[in-house]
Amino acid sequence: MDGFIIPVCDEIQGLEKLKQVLKVASEYGLEINFKKCQFLKRKIEFLGYAIEEGTIRPSPSKTTAVQNFPQPKNVKQMQSFLGLTGHFRKLGPGYSKTAKSLSDMLHNGVEFEFGPMHRQAFDRLKELLCQSPVLHIFQQGKPLELHTDASSHGFGAVLLQCSDDGQLHRIHYMSMKMSPQQEKLPSYELAVLVIVEALKKFQNYPLGTKNKIVTDYDAFQKTMQKKDLTPKKARWALLLEEFEHDVIHSPNQQMKHVDTLSRYAVCKITRSQSEITRKIATAQEDDKRLHLLKILVKKGFGDDYFIKENVLHLQDGGRELIVVPEAMVLEIIRRIHNKGHFASQKTEDLKRKSNKSS
Repeated sequence: MDGFIIPVCDEIQGLEKLKQVLKVASEYGLEINFKKCQFLKRKIEFLGYAIEEGTIRPSPSKTTAVQNFPQPKNVKQMQSFLGLTGHFRKLGPGYSKTAKSLSDMLHNGVEFEFGPMHRQAFDRLKELLCQSPVLHIFQQGKPLELHTDASSHGFGAVLLQCSDDGQLHRIHYMSMKMSPQQEKLPSYELAVLVIVEALKKFQNYPLGTKNKIVTDYDAFQKTMQKKDLTPKKARWALLLEEFEHDVIHSPNQQMKHVDTLSRYAVCKITRSQSEITRKIATAQEDDKRLHLLKILVKKGFGDDYFIKENVLHLQDGGRELIVVPEAMVLEIIRRIHNKGHFASQKTEDLKRKSNKSS
């Protein structure tokens, strides 16, 4: 084990948690190199971030590296720059929108030609990440607000939390780039879709309690209060019902603090042997939402969904994805791991896709 942090609120709690950690280490025969340990620190640097008094920002060494990065002269140098700055994208509002012209230069068949537009984006990214952007660390029990926005460029959302000083502080950013299919949707549907994607993105936060969603309420009503919902909108409604929230209209449809960023990536879930396929089919029937969705698909609804060998699938481009019920996510991940196909990123993508589908 290497490089872990014990977060605490004060010195007393710090000593108590340290005692617990040392006890567990002793019980399991773990050795600790105390020369590398730091105790009861109010400010630390970890994985490129500076963490202090409930806030997180890029470490000084990283901001210096960004500031001193020379103008890229080829694709490899551009990849290095975007890799360095992209590590801190969650701290920089508007990162993907700003970086789009630079990332487009990495596509196959695109000639590397660094022009005035690219120089402007290059300088803007430096400025964005060197002005000490700050996010606050989530506090259990404090109310949350989700602010969302959809524009012609993409989706964006920011999760905020009310602190002891009564002010709203930014906790996390979400970024998405529209798919070609999403670009064809009317604006009032996009206003709901960004909420749905944001709730999935921030599902690890306790959004099930009474919180606020600040968005274009008129568009939200226009989409969700129709008498006859399409299967797609019915799925949205089912997801929204899981969260207890108040939807509040934003006076400005384009909220300055909400970035319009990049697309939520997913990974292919391959089909397994007949045994696991039958098990998934049974679990889908036991899942109320998936059972309803299968009924709709059998009646000819469901957009990109289809049923094959009694198993609900999602057609994602040229890929056939099995819709994994929530109850089976851990088992599927374990099977992939045991069969030697394990990679941390693929497993994380699988978990995201499973949560997204079910």
